[in-house]
Amino acid sequence: MVKARQIAIGGTVVAVLGLGAYWLGIGPLAPPPPEAPEEGVETGLTLRNVTLEQPDENGKPLWRVKAEEATYSPDRSIATFTRPDGELFQDGEVIYNVTADSGEMRDNGNTIILRGNIVAKGVQNGAILRGQEMEWRPQEDVLVLRRDVTGSHPQLRATANEFRVFNRENRMELIGDVIANTVVEDPRTEPWLKLQAQQLAWDWDRERIDSPEPLRIEQFKDTTITEVVQGQRGQVNLGDNVATLQGSVTMQLLQIPLTARSEELEWRVAEGQIHLNQPLTVTHPTENLVVTARQGTMNLADEVIIVRQEVVAVRQQPQSRLTTDQLTWTVPSQTLLAEGQVNYQQVSPSLNLNGSRGIGRLQEGLFTVDGGSENGGQVVTEIVPN
Repeated sequence: MVKARQIAIGGTVVAVLGLGAYWLGIGPLAPPPPEAPEEGVETGLTLRNVTLEQPDENGKPLWRVKAEEATYSPDRSIATFTRPDGELFQDGEVIYNVTADSGEMRDNGNTIILRGNIVAKGVQNGAILRGQEMEWRPQEDVLVLRRDVTGSHPQLRATANEFRVFNRENRMELIGDVIANTVVEDPRTEPWLKLQAQQLAWDWDRERIDSPEPLRIEQFKDTTITEVVQGQRGQVNLGDNVATLQGSVTMQLLQIPLTARSEELEWRVAEGQIHLNQPLTVTHPTENLVVTARQGTMNLADEVIIVRQEVVAVRQQPQSRLTTDQLTWTVPSQTLLAEGQVNYQQVSPSLNLNGSRGIGRLQEGLFTVDGGSENGGQVVTEIVPN
């Protein structure tokens, strides 16, 4: 802790500091401020054009603030100041440059509070954070921003009710009504993601985002939403451009349109690949077709879906049902290729066919089944409705 210093001002010796931060390069004593001090602060010494600084136990600075005016409490443990322009330190190195309308030093310099039009620029991580209230607790290595909070970074742009930055851990917690957008060079030509949740944990060193609560991800091409996926929790790897969601996952492909549901989904965004390794249901509402299976993949670029194990495809009109081991569904042409143990049933006319391979379009009531090598390749049946 810095010892008290005495300065002669106008022939009078004034004890400037005893417990809190110390001041540097002050001007003459100012008259009493026209506005009331912060609530709970008993007015003591007032200084103009002052620099406040707090060192740690080894003498390394924790923070340094220049202010137009500072008013100390009588015991010097609290100070309020106007127009702060300062630096936040970690291990003796500047990690943030900060400005605000006003501020307050508390706990003998162990807490700094800034208010109004706050801008905090990360020297090492490249982040720019804005808000209306900020709290810096250097001993806990936590920087908290509240009220109208926004942030930008080479990886992410975000808004939330609160940011909690743990700089030593290269981690940030975003809390309350979180909206985060991934950053691309040209959003008019490159797809980008919008994440919505009540809580996100972002590790910018590992380029990873985690949400322990429900997460919604939208992919945009320019200003158009092309895909939407939601789950009870999820992770996004920004480096690999992969999103993984768990728990009652629903994905909507808006341009097809198509809906997929499962308990887990991996979305390789750059490759346009969806991997579903849990039981799944895929629905094409306009074609009135529902497909279920144990696992599957979706190629968004080619609009091809491949599902495997206990595959069932059902269409209500005309009413038909197809079961197989593997199904390749080419969405633009609505062609289904079934392989393995194939069974095709339809109501009108009443048919029940078995084979090892089948191909057709259920919406037209047209499906061909052959016996394959197991039956000597001799059985081929074509069904055309009356």
